Formats: sequence, C-alpha cells, structure tokens
Amino acid sequence: MVDLPEMLSMPDKLIPMLTDINNYDIFLAEGGRGSGKSHTMARILLYLGEERKLRIVCGREIQANIEESVYTLLKDIIEKYDLAYKVMAHKIIHKWSGTVFTFKGFREQGNVSVKGLEGVDILWIDEAQSITKNTLDVIMPTMRKDNVKVFFTMNRFLREDAVPLYCMGKSNCLHIIINYFENPFCPLILKNQAADMKARSEKDYNHIWLGQPISGSTDFLFNFDKLHGSFDVQAFGEVFGRQRVLAIDFAAEGDDLCVATILDRKSNQHWKLIERFPWDEPDTMVSVGKIVAMIGDFKPCVTIIDKGGLGKPVFDRLNEVFANTGVIIVPFDGGSTDGIDKKSYGNIRAAAYYKLKEWFDLGYLILDKKDKEVVNELEKIKMKYRSNGVRLIQSKKDMKRSPPVGVGMSPDNADSLMMAVWAAVKHIGQAVKVQSPNSHAGGSAAKVERKSNSRRRRR
Repeated sequence: MVDLPEMLSMPDKLIPMLTDINNYDIFLAEGGRGSGKSHTMARILLYLGEERKLRIVCGREIQANIEESVYTLLKDIIEKYDLAYKVMAHKIIHKWSGTVFTFKGFREQGNVSVKGLEGVDILWIDEAQSITKNTLDVIMPTMRKDNVKVFFTMNRFLREDAVPLYCMGKSNCLHIIINYFENPFCPLILKNQAADMKARSEKDYNHIWLGQPISGSTDFLFNFDKLHGSFDVQAFGEVFGRQRVLAIDFAAEGDDLCVATILDRKSNQHWKLIERFPWDEPDTMVSVGKIVAMIGDFKPCVTIIDKGGLGKPVFDRLNEVFANTGVIIVPFDGGSTDGIDKKSYGNIRAAAYYKLKEWFDLGYLILDKKDKEVVNELEKIKMKYRSNGVRLIQSKKDMKRSPPVGVGMSPDNADSLMMAVWAAVKHIGQAVKVQSPNSHAGGSAAKVERKSNSRRRRR
C-alpha cells in the first residue's frame, strides 16, 4: 500500500508511473475509455511540478487549438484542489516552483516540428495512438537532457500503432495496460455506457472500452484480421507453371517512396509477395535503370507501371528500351475509368483496391511477417462513396493529412501490392496465353505471339 495525498488519487495499477519514475525513461499507459490514464498522468505531473522546477511539454500529433490539448484537464484539476498554478491563455506556470506547462502539436504545415522541445524535463503525449513513426523518429532523438522522461497515454487503434512498436522490447520502458474495471474511480455512468455498448456490439466494446486494436470499421476498407491472417496462409492445390508479376508504384510527392513489388503464383488460387524494393531517387533515369535491372534479374511475365507523377516518363522510356524484345509492360492509370464497372467504382484505383480486398478476404494472398509494413499501410486505407453509391478510395494526399492514423503516411507499399494484384487479374492471362511451356520470360512469350499473328496475317 502507498499512502498518497488526495490529489494523487489513482488506480493502484498506475501507481508505478509515479513510484518507479526514477527507474525508467519511457512510460506507456494504454487501455480503453474510463481507465483513468489521462487523469492519472495529469495529477502526477501537477504534483511533480509543485515539488521542483520542471519544463513540461504536453504534445500530440496535431493541435489546431489549445482546447484540443490536455490544457482543460490540467486546469480542472488545478481548480478542484486549489493548486498554486497560474493558468494562462497558452501555458500554465507554478507560482512558487517555476514549473512551466506548454502545449504543442508536432506536425505543423505537414512537417514535424521540434521547436520548444529543447531542454524539456518531461514530455507527455496523450492520444498517442495518433503519433506516426515519422514523428517519433524526429522527436525522440531530441530528448537528450539528463533524466528526461517521456510519457505516452493512449487507446490503441491498430496492431501496428507506432508508439507500442517503438516501446516494444525496451528495458527502460514501463508499459501498463489498464481498463475501466481496474479503475475504482471510474464513474457509474461510464460503467453503464460500457455495459450498453457490450450488449450492442462486442467489437466496438472491445476496442473502445478494452483498448483492443480494431479489426475494421465502416471507414476502413480492409478487415484487419484478414490482413494479418495472410501471414499464416499455406498454398495448396494444383501448382501452376511459373507466373510472376512486377509492379512499380512511383512517388507522388517529394517525401514518398517508389516501390517495386514482386508477386509469384504458388497454386491455382494462391499468390505470394516474394520481394519488395523501395527507393527514394527522384531522377527518372535512375529509376529506369533500377527497373531494367529488376526485369533482367526476376524475368516477370508482366510488369505494370504507375503512369501518374514520375511514372509517365519512366513508362515511356521503358517502352523504348524494351521495344521489339517481347517484354510485356503495361500502364496503370489509377484515375482512369476504362474497362471497369463505372456504376460501382469511381476509377481503376478503387476497383483495384476492392479486388485486393477480395483476395485477402478469400485467403488468396500469402505474406511474410517481414511484410508488416505493407499490412500497416493497408490498415489505413479508407473507402469513400459518392452520393450515387459509386465507391472510391481516399487519395494519398488526403491520407497524409487526415488524423488519427494517416498523418504523414503515404501508402506506397500498399499501392504497389494493389497494382501487382491488378496485373495478375487483368494482364497475366495475356502473357500466359502466349508463353511456351518452357518459357521463363515475358519476352520470348511475346515473340511467340507475334510470329503466330504474322502467320495468320499471311494466310
């Protein structure tokens, strides 16, 4: 038992966040609604700020105004216990110790800002499920002061949320999972709300009240359990002859990646992602050289190239390089509506993503656990609808802007896999049709078709 002042009333499970503060550098408290995580953290920091002078930053991924921060929570506790803090418009200062609380959104105008983090004693990030890997990679190295402490409080959103992955396996991290039934201070009204939701929807209850990662929602295209199930899929049935697809997604903006994905057929219905190659070279001729080498090394039956952005000059140049060689290179124009059901899909990108979803749902795709980065991106793909019911997929640009999970993230790996599946569905038949039984490259197959067509024309 620990004898604490009333201001430090907190669930027993969270007391080590205070008593073990000298034993760890990083603290992660996660769980569902009503578990007391944010209240406990606010009380601890206000208590520590009374004891000695501290610089405390309360941050989150995006903060449009002070009301979106923990400012109000701190202010309410200060007023309740008549603490000696001066609450100002944009900061909170202790009248005697000199402790200062400031509030910060890390992402400003699309970029991660570390302004105001110099010399911080404590960084508290609430709603940490919204923090991206890119943000962590920028802000954590700035926490260089001796004995600096970083606290995360969150309700997990996805299996691959950046903060738990960052904390995983770190011996200097105290990780506590807590839920409302472990919080003796949880109000009865919240307990009743939890019981009502459990009766209505077990899935929503598990996520909102038990803090479990979601397995999908009305906004997200993929069922997350199906995505992770692809790690355990085993090919069975008839084994086809060699069929391989190479898909190239090009960077849409300066901070995006180009990604090549290679997909192999393993049975009558199964395909496996066997290789991924990301690169960030903006020079189109360098990309041409990389792709020429890949085609030579992997000998795909079909290569599909994203024609958007940097893709158009690369596609044109590759067609020149491989003219009269028989190598099959097809374009992917995600914004086009050619050849799709226009009553169902707004463009080819939407149709292709729904086809990818179907493959995951049916267990056709095999991924390795090294491909978790792909699954992490796929979990963030959102669907949209026009007023007439036509389906669309959220654009890359919007994904990079929209919280809580898309900020700063471009689905380059996901788009490359989507294109590979589209090529397997729409174009592999063309290559297979013309391949001889012993052929190992798209080139020789295409030559067979041209000779055959030539003979028919002469007749």
